[in-house]
Amino acid sequence: MPENNFEFLIEEKSKGSGSTPEQEAAITGLTQERVYLEVPEFLEGLPVRRIAPHAFREQQHLRSLSLPRNLRSVGAFALYNCPELEEVDLHDGITDFHNGVFRHDLRLRRIRIHINGDNPGGSFTVMKDILSESDTRLQFCLLFSDGEARLTFPGYLYAFNENTMARTIQFSITGSGMVYRECVRRKGVGFREYDRLFSRVVLDDPQAAVEIAADRLLFPYNLAPEHRQAYEDHLRVNAREALLQFLQQMRGGTSHAFSEEGILRLRMMADRGFVSADAADDALREASALGLTEACSIILAGRDKTEKENETSSSGEFTLDDW
Repeated sequence: MPENNFEFLIEEKSKGSGSTPEQEAAITGLTQERVYLEVPEFLEGLPVRRIAPHAFREQQHLRSLSLPRNLRSVGAFALYNCPELEEVDLHDGITDFHNGVFRHDLRLRRIRIHINGDNPGGSFTVMKDILSESDTRLQFCLLFSDGEARLTFPGYLYAFNENTMARTIQFSITGSGMVYRECVRRKGVGFREYDRLFSRVVLDDPQAAVEIAADRLLFPYNLAPEHRQAYEDHLRVNAREALLQFLQQMRGGTSHAFSEEGILRLRMMADRGFVSADAADDALREASALGLTEACSIILAGRDKTEKENETSSSGEFTLDDW
């Protein structure tokens, strides 16, 4: 039963004994491959409540997926092996997020979740389930009614070692990604716990640390002053590495959204006076080589701002001659 390129079936769900069953739609597949896929809220007037197992598996060109607010369940391996999939937009009402949904989606980088707050059993359940399935770096954009948070979760690695003397297999976890994931519970995110872990990710994943610092400053949802200062200090000290990383993001982004994110982070560095002269020189050479004209303008403006702030600060210092 195809409609708008979707294959789906109609299911009846009872709300309780003696009540009239309600009909809803479950999507079982697609009739053709898509690059940008938006699943509708209704098919034939029925709410779309479920994505069946394997429904969108091995979509070779799928890059972006948007799921509706009505959705409650995503079946096992529903998006298995979609090699180009980069970002997914969904709502917090999904209460059944089964195993392997994003298995082998190696380019998946960003999950956007609308926190509606009116779905019983929903809230952060889907976020926790996604994180428990992935050991790679993921960024979550959480859209609240009163603001936005962008949280990057670093990757981690399980290591197994055989202890021949004890005849046991011992395992260890490398990377801070696991402890970052423990900040997410089914009814909320521990923002202070998340921010307190920053010193750990600085040591084991410098690139993730730069992303975390930039995004927490850009979207300071529930950000305490002491953690804000730590993020600012880190970007100021590591300005060169941060600028080069954001330039590579602008160059390498396969979607407009990721390129814009690089520009946004770069502007933040410039506006806050984090662009030192030495960092600017290296970044300008890289931006010129990559043909990023807009980035060059941002870096120059940031360097000028930093120099003026440093001059103002120096003019206010006392020396022995002043006495």
